[in-house]
Amino acid sequence: MVLWTDVDKNFIEITTGGKDKSRFTIDGKTLRFQIPRGMCNWGVSQYKSFNVEVTNPYFISWWADLERRICPQEPFKSNLQNGSLRIKIDDATYIFDENSKQVSPEVREGLFRGQELSCLVDVEANYFFNGNWGLIVRAYQVRFYGAEQALTVSEPIVETPVLQKGVCAFLETESAS
Repeated sequence: MVLWTDVDKNFIEITTGGKDKSRFTIDGKTLRFQIPRGMCNWGVSQYKSFNVEVTNPYFISWWADLERRICPQEPFKSNLQNGSLRIKIDDATYIFDENSKQVSPEVREGLFRGQELSCLVDVEANYFFNGNWGLIVRAYQVRFYGAEQALTVSEPIVETPVLQKGVCAFLETESAS
């Protein structure tokens, strides 16, 4: 995967749609890269987003330049504020533990609270909301470091089954009769 330091901003393709909204790609693929590892103090919010602390001054400068290049509309509200990058999360996000084992906790308020995270993010498009322009920054993959109990508020971690062609993937259940 591509680290943020490897993204050549000169090769980002911007496809403009209606109402000045744009989509971003690089080499015809989603603009996706790994951001610096950081702490997630508060966890996932009720709005299905979380903040990762970013202390690397080079990344902060790089991010500001990225935003100016791909979303020059004003007024603009940055996803990076007060040393934290706001990232959206949904059920399509792949989540891994510190051993790179895929897990599938329910994406709910408080998930990742107090955890150190590595994130691969997609910067897919811009948006206009409440009089401000901004970027849609979505977690493609999240890797957490630390105790698994931080993922469980009331439910155990469920491993995602691997589906293979020609292998029955149905789970045993009680019959309907």
